[in-house]
Amino acid sequence: MLLVAFALLGLAAAGVQADEPRTPVPEAGFIEQVPARPCDPESSFDVPNYYGAKCKRLRFVFGPLPVKPGQNDLLIEPTTIEKPAYDGYITRFKPNLIDSSGYAPPVEQLHLHHATWLNLGRSYGSGPFMASGEEKTIPFWPKGYGMKVQKDDTWGLLHMIHNATAKPTVVWIIYDIDYVAATDAEALQPNGKPLLQNTKNIWLDVGGSKFDPETETYPFNPIYNVQRGHGTPDPKTGKLTCSFPAQNCARYNSLGNVSAQQGKPKNVKGMDWKVPAGFLGDTKTGTLVVMGGHLHPGGLDDKISIVRDGVEKPILTSEGIYWKGDGTQPGGEPTSWDFSMTAASKDIGWGILLKEGDTIRLNATYDSDFSSWYENMGIVMTWVAPGDTSGIDPFNPATKIVDGYSTKAKNPAGFTATCTPSATTLCTRGQITHTRYQENVNHGPCTALNNCPALTTKKGQALSEIDMGGFTYGAADLGVVAVNGLPQVKKASPLKFVNADTADYMWHTVTSCRVPCTGPTKVDYPIADGGNGNWDDVMDFDSSELGVGLYPAQRVDWTLTPDKPGVYTFFCRIHPSMRGAFEVTD
Repeated sequence: MLLVAFALLGLAAAGVQADEPRTPVPEAGFIEQVPARPCDPESSFDVPNYYGAKCKRLRFVFGPLPVKPGQNDLLIEPTTIEKPAYDGYITRFKPNLIDSSGYAPPVEQLHLHHATWLNLGRSYGSGPFMASGEEKTIPFWPKGYGMKVQKDDTWGLLHMIHNATAKPTVVWIIYDIDYVAATDAEALQPNGKPLLQNTKNIWLDVGGSKFDPETETYPFNPIYNVQRGHGTPDPKTGKLTCSFPAQNCARYNSLGNVSAQQGKPKNVKGMDWKVPAGFLGDTKTGTLVVMGGHLHPGGLDDKISIVRDGVEKPILTSEGIYWKGDGTQPGGEPTSWDFSMTAASKDIGWGILLKEGDTIRLNATYDSDFSSWYENMGIVMTWVAPGDTSGIDPFNPATKIVDGYSTKAKNPAGFTATCTPSATTLCTRGQITHTRYQENVNHGPCTALNNCPALTTKKGQALSEIDMGGFTYGAADLGVVAVNGLPQVKKASPLKFVNADTADYMWHTVTSCRVPCTGPTKVDYPIADGGNGNWDDVMDFDSSELGVGLYPAQRVDWTLTPDKPGVYTFFCRIHPSMRGAFEVTD
């Protein structure tokens, strides 16, 4: 069994260096009578401490988690984790992953691919009540709202941790919760209302939605592909983008099969979630008070709209803001985890009136111009206050919907506030929930300005099979190729790849990257930018995950039949330091 602990680290304040091992120590703040940290803002973009001493910041730690070399496993069954031991309301939730240094490791080496928090008893709403990917969006509730937790609730956690290195390590998943005791939250104020209104969560997920009978979904890992050349040009940038599931975004899905909008075009408008009867209580009305999204590298935005009586209205574009330069300016290329998601709440004048029978529609947009992106996610978390009628009604004829940033939003330089919210003005752009994280800054794409050695031109042996093992591509591995020459493959002749690491439950991929694909692994290098960029290019290839186990893969080999002469390079998306090459001849 994995050890479950709770801790207050305080490492940065104590001056602990990154190379000084430090195991988390227990914190007792989850008990109501014990003091805890104040809920003070950690940056100028953070939520204010609206509730003073009534709010406690509690840190919980799940671990230690031994992570094997190359780990890519998904914990399928929920594992019980710690939570507050008394009734109260969550007003902020900040997730992270740390190693024995007490800090988050570099994302290109090891990261929390995703984590999902669930209440294993009664539901807090619809689906999991909290989730995080490596962009680490911080949900925070606007003033006057929270999500109620009861002392007898039992929480569970699903997680997938990626270790892209050949080194075993130990990590902890930490989650800071701002918490107000129910006795304080439910006390009536001079206006006759309680200090905090309860909200219910709504989980929106394009990859886990069966939007068509021929949709293929994967339990606990809602993923899909976006490949170069698919989609349509963005009207602002002219670059190709693809919005899933409204568009067919790939030739095949994450298991290498053809399914709806993954090689098999369908007439789909988006992932739809209809507000069920009774969800909003007797009034059949509520207000969405906070909403934010989750994407993977290459992701541009989650677009959310509401459909009522056959009419669709946009309510939010939750963007992936990629950082450039010193990390204070937006506008970086969408090639890595070095981004922050935007979210919206009533604090910045957002808030949306929702009615029973309304449909919330989601589409996730990814770049499809300069790279392919595999095993993507498009998830949105939102919370609704049942019975609350204070939200903006997007279907009111007097409501003006503006595709702009709210003048109330707290965004860094580079964001132009073009929308002043009001009871009849809906601003559909939000604000970042955090600035750049230090673990995401190790950039270095392969260019002529850095160390990206050219491939050998020496001809190697003829091959029809490439065996992977020990974090190498065998005879096609770049280290071997440099000595023995490029393996030779005949055009139109099958080339079989076999994963021989399956005894260690190790998964690998064979993913095309741009020649020479020899640069050092960085947060944004390599990426799946091989091939010529056309949607039907066979040489823009990906094997999907090869391996055996409960998830994700159930096959150990994959065959490519090259259709164009030339030199081709490839890498493993799970272990990107693995690189290989071959040459196709007529």
